[in-house]
Amino acid sequence: MTIQENVPLAPLTTLGVGGAARFFAVAESVEEVEEALAFARERSLPLFVLGEGSNVLIPDEGISGVVLKMAVRGITVEDRGDRAVLVAGAGALWDDVVDAASAHHLFGIENLAGIPGSVAGAAVQNIGAYGAELSRVFDAADVVDSETGTRTQIARDAAAFAYRTSFFKQHPRFCISRVTFALTKDAEPDLSYADVARARAAGAPLATPAEIARTIRAIRAKKFPQDEGEGTAGSFFKNPVIPRAHAEALAGRFPGLPTFPREDGRAKVSLAWLLDHALSLKGYAEGPVRLYEEQPLVIVVRSGATAAAVDAFARAVAARVHDATGIAIEREVETFGVRS
Repeated sequence: MTIQENVPLAPLTTLGVGGAARFFAVAESVEEVEEALAFARERSLPLFVLGEGSNVLIPDEGISGVVLKMAVRGITVEDRGDRAVLVAGAGALWDDVVDAASAHHLFGIENLAGIPGSVAGAAVQNIGAYGAELSRVFDAADVVDSETGTRTQIARDAAAFAYRTSFFKQHPRFCISRVTFALTKDAEPDLSYADVARARAAGAPLATPAEIARTIRAIRAKKFPQDEGEGTAGSFFKNPVIPRAHAEALAGRFPGLPTFPREDGRAKVSLAWLLDHALSLKGYAEGPVRLYEEQPLVIVVRSGATAAAVDAFARAVAARVHDATGIAIEREVETFGVRS
């Protein structure tokens, strides 16, 4: 393994902003992951794992520790009768995993097609879309403890999945090397979300995992900028989960607001709807940073923008939402190198 110094990180992220890593390494095997962890421990430096850079904001001042680019790849599928186990390296592209499942006619992750990033990032974030969540198919993750260097496995029951979070997000010392998923050959796919239902009504074929994945990708493509001169991290903010009474009060103030009641007495509300219909912020811009015209959950940056400008813009949007609704919105995008 080669340890590089002062490596720019902006080109390794989808936002395309931020500074350099003091030390940088690429791990293509578990052994190289352990080597990088040992390098950081010997120098008492923090280590931060970078996947495909699709959900992170790199600070302009860069990262003073060690950045490990996860490139442990490989995807295998083991047939077990009416179900199958799919094992993917932490650095495998998530959409490649969706394609591998589709090629074997396996259901469970087809609604998560088109989400950028790596397998490890998908598990850390517990990605979700169109009624599906990674937690529903997660079986286990092989990890390396960065503090002790030991290998272990985190099973589903210990993964502590919740909305856009997990055990791995709360305990970044555990570096994921590969993830195992449990998928099925027969399923009743969830085609209830409005965009998918409209595609079905328009005649889109939705009988197989591959057909559903293809349709989901087409839907998602319309919600993100395609200009090569612009960067984005996908949905920058989480949909708020608030007390049900608060959600009902907002729905009374803003007729048409989509709300999704939960069993815990709270409700998830559509932040994109609020940004668009309640605050008229779709397309709102400050300099080189704006909310995307087709999907206001997406922050778009033009070339030459800084991480500080993105951060200030996100804070301004959050302040407007709070002033109008009383909701303190949270970011889905993480500031890289910052541990809570």
